[in-house]
Amino acid sequence: MKINDFSPHIFWSYDKQADLEPEVVIKRVIVFGEVSDKVLLAKLFGKSKIVDVIHGWKEQEKYDKHINFMNRVILAK
Repeated sequence: MKINDFSPHIFWSYDKQADLEPEVVIKRVIVFGEVSDKVLLAKLFGKSKIVDVIHGWKEQEKYDKHINFMNRVILAK
């Protein structure tokens, strides 16, 4: 997936033209993204894909606050 539509600070360590796996994009946007990035993420991937990635996330406990915000605010619609 192209990362150009998201805030550049989320993917600072990647090439600006990088084509990343959806799981990488979802995790990085949840952890480092602004609210506008998270809203865009939900529009691009949909709730079910994001929830699937969250459930398979091994470091999930480390990012509980970010995941909780995503679930309660962005995906709660």
